[in-house]
Amino acid sequence: MSVEGEESRQQWICGKVGGGVNLQRVSSIVRDIGEQPCLHQSPIKVVIAISKMLKPEKWQAVFDSDGKVLGFQKALKLIVLGGVDPSIRPEVWEFLLGCYSLSSTADYRRELRTARRS
Repeated sequence: MSVEGEESRQQWICGKVGGGVNLQRVSSIVRDIGEQPCLHQSPIKVVIAISKMLKPEKWQAVFDSDGKVLGFQKALKLIVLGGVDPSIRPEVWEFLLGCYSLSSTADYRRELRTARRS
């Protein structure tokens, strides 16, 4: 074997001399595995945790008697885990986007909403 061939072989060996891993062989094994057809092809299913979804009842429980938000962390957790019920999505997004402060009252938000739409 020529010196040049030995140098190229050495480039593909990792680890200690004499006990290394032949990367060229490993790459061919990985390539062979990648070319094999899947034995069991099952479609990937995306499961949305509907039980964790922020529902209207839980959203209303976040507010105090003046309409100020008290438990927004719990609502955020439900939003992250399961999303938002479509019936309350516009109102929830107004808070998520920062349109309303968490300390704003229901009356103040109603006035702002009316002013924006007129």
